[in-house]
Amino acid sequence: MAVIIVILVIYMAGMLAIGFAGKKKSATMTEFLTAGKSGGMFVMVCTYIGAHVGNGIVVGGAQYGAEYGIGGMWYGLGACLSYVLFALVMSRLLYTRGYITIPDLIRDRYKSKFASVLMAVLNICATLGIMAAQIMAGCALFEALGLNPTLGGIVMAVVVFIYCSISGMWGVMITDSVQTLVIFFSTVFCIVIVAMQGGFDAISAALPASAFDPVPFSGERLVMMLVPSALNGLISGAAYQRTASCKDEKVAFWSPIIAAAALIPFVIMPVVIGMYGKALFPDAPTASILFTVVLQDMPPIVAGLMIAAVLSAVMSTMDIGLLNVTANAVNDIYFKTLNPKADEKKLGRLSAIVTLVSGVIAPILAISSSSILSLLSSTYSIMNAGALVMVLGGIFWKKGTKEGAIASALCGMAMIILNKCGVQIPYIAFTSLIPALIAYIVVSLAAQPKNAEAK
Repeated sequence: MAVIIVILVIYMAGMLAIGFAGKKKSATMTEFLTAGKSGGMFVMVCTYIGAHVGNGIVVGGAQYGAEYGIGGMWYGLGACLSYVLFALVMSRLLYTRGYITIPDLIRDRYKSKFASVLMAVLNICATLGIMAAQIMAGCALFEALGLNPTLGGIVMAVVVFIYCSISGMWGVMITDSVQTLVIFFSTVFCIVIVAMQGGFDAISAALPASAFDPVPFSGERLVMMLVPSALNGLISGAAYQRTASCKDEKVAFWSPIIAAAALIPFVIMPVVIGMYGKALFPDAPTASILFTVVLQDMPPIVAGLMIAAVLSAVMSTMDIGLLNVTANAVNDIYFKTLNPKADEKKLGRLSAIVTLVSGVIAPILAISSSSILSLLSSTYSIMNAGALVMVLGGIFWKKGTKEGAIASALCGMAMIILNKCGVQIPYIAFTSLIPALIAYIVVSLAAQPKNAEAK
């Protein structure tokens, strides 16, 4: 255990050092949010991988592997698909038009400050949910180590807060590159040891045939695991910010596609580790099965690296989320809506305050939730229902209006709220989009005479 703790301390210190090293890279608000458009192919691919390989794929993937077997890969495959969809539909458009955030697109397309602020608020809420899910995984990690989970989660959040607030997107790109390499090699080492110890034979002998069924659950469950995360790629605020940080259009287009391909091993390996854990420790809680396997069945050095990898996964998803919340609150709501004359000094102070407040709210959300992947699926569903029609309609339908955009967001979110309040709505990931689409079309057509400029 001492070896693991030493590795974690060294790792966190390294992340802080990177943050301080990048202090001069974020002198202005634009540099803070986009790293001065300096992102090359390698670092941008790593930031894409780091964002999705967090607790959803690593910790959550192992949990689903223990619960469902091979079928636990569907959430991760949806994450891979999200990047492909984003690259094909959004990346070139966003880069050539210079959008940094989703509200930038909404403001430019609909000429509506209200619609832009609504999108910013929606994206902030969704991103805080994603960050809360990361904190849940971090707390579970520290609890598995026999440490105070609350204190551990706070320390982790503070480290991310410091290097994000100091070095901005540059710090995110560099730390994500390091974190992605740590995650990859640690997970590979873990799988190699599982194989050397006869793990695949143990899986075949101990698990039922249903564990090898690619779809061992209902169709609705499959849809909820696959669709929300896949569609979210089209409206991911973090992906918009990564695109704005690329050094050229080629990097903007190809980096998410390469990341999607590179994510596939990350999708498979945690699920296999979860199945192995279920075979060896059938009574262990599935939510912490990854930690059970690592701490009880791996050599200390490998265990330390794997724990650092999980921490890397959590932090690499939190950092870009934290930066995205700051961009929405400071850039979209305050600067471009409330106070366009604000100077860089004031914007910098406000960015620090927003980052701090976000770092307080996310743990509160984490404490009130019980399932990592359920929280992520709910977050993606809310964002999809409120934003997907507004964004895609604005791109592909010239008659869309600001009134239609606002109506679609409100109708979509209302469907999700009704479902969360107990109203049974099947396939909510799809059905929530139907009233949103109807509202968008009907209201936009009704508003045409008064909004000729939106045609």
